[in-house]
Amino acid sequence: MNRKIKILYFIGSLRLGGAEKQVVELALGLDKSRYDVGICCIGLGGPMVEDVRKAGVDVRIFEASLAYGKFHPLSYFHLMKNLWQIYRHVKNTKPDIIHGYLFTAYVVGILCGRWAGVPILVSSRRSLGYFKDDKPWRQKIENYVNEKTHAILVNAKAVWDDVLQRERHCEGKIRLIYNGVDLTKYQPDRGAPEIRKKWGVGEKDLLVGVVANLIYYKGHLEILEAAAILKKEFSNLKFVFVGRDGGMQKQIEEKRASLELENNVILAGTREDVDRLIPAFDILLLASHEEGFSNVLLEGMACAKPIVATSVGGNPESVVDGETGYIIPPRNPGMMAEALKKLLANPALRIKFGDAGRRRMEQYFSKEKLIRNMDEFYREIVKEKNIIF
Repeated sequence: MNRKIKILYFIGSLRLGGAEKQVVELALGLDKSRYDVGICCIGLGGPMVEDVRKAGVDVRIFEASLAYGKFHPLSYFHLMKNLWQIYRHVKNTKPDIIHGYLFTAYVVGILCGRWAGVPILVSSRRSLGYFKDDKPWRQKIENYVNEKTHAILVNAKAVWDDVLQRERHCEGKIRLIYNGVDLTKYQPDRGAPEIRKKWGVGEKDLLVGVVANLIYYKGHLEILEAAAILKKEFSNLKFVFVGRDGGMQKQIEEKRASLELENNVILAGTREDVDRLIPAFDILLLASHEEGFSNVLLEGMACAKPIVATSVGGNPESVVDGETGYIIPPRNPGMMAEALKKLLANPALRIKFGDAGRRRMEQYFSKEKLIRNMDEFYREIVKEKNIIF
């Protein structure tokens, strides 16, 4: 190989989300002797931008949005100006691969890459396609973009099945690569007393942690119902909800009050130090009605926490029911309470499931394994397209 493989990632921003973290991990983790990596943010910057730039990765930020509102004519001038700038950036940098993450970013990336003559165009699906159900035009755009795309990466078998069911022009293009977590960052630490103390959680209290933005499909209302059931038997039980308000906080607060759970349920808000928070939990709970492949479940297992998660999306692919946690039906507070009760009443079982989860992470879902798999994929697709380096 005479020169490096040049990859340009497309992403909306570098906020602290799962897709954004993965882009950063790849940009920093891929072998620098083999790859030359850049990142194109089509919306915003974010808290990870400066650290990535300091590591030597070129990050460009564009505002390809309707900045003045969808009814203002200046918005469309602003949008077209930024799309032209993105196209010029792609044309000037001449990447070998464009790899887009999340809907808007991969649509813009693939189309600009096609117009600029980029030889390999890749998009990633990281969730099920429910967001297109009430906007069928999104599916039509995606189908058009799929015609131009050489490979579609999915992070779960459930996402693979969803792509085949919803999308066109994707047969033979789908590849599965699971997410990975930095196991040096997420480590077992039973207790984390300083975090528990800040939340008013005592040493003998039992703490169930929920790391999910306060959005309707994350199941917080069912969690409150399960908490009300369990409160009768576990007087020392507390729950903590970690995540930004996505429109549900008022409803959650009202239901918490109606169930007399003000002293049992803590709303911790947005936090950027989830790796320090999870070790404070006794159990990690995810009650989503829909998921792609949840990073927080991986982070919980990396911290050796037993898991209770709903049987949606890729959750059953990461959590082994009866071995690293319990898989339960969504929207079922009774079964949620029953699964939590088994773990709350049995400290030895919590340790057993947590240790099994950590071993599973080391075997299947480490950041190193993700980077190896992505490296193999990039080298294979370059070879398939007969690009000579």
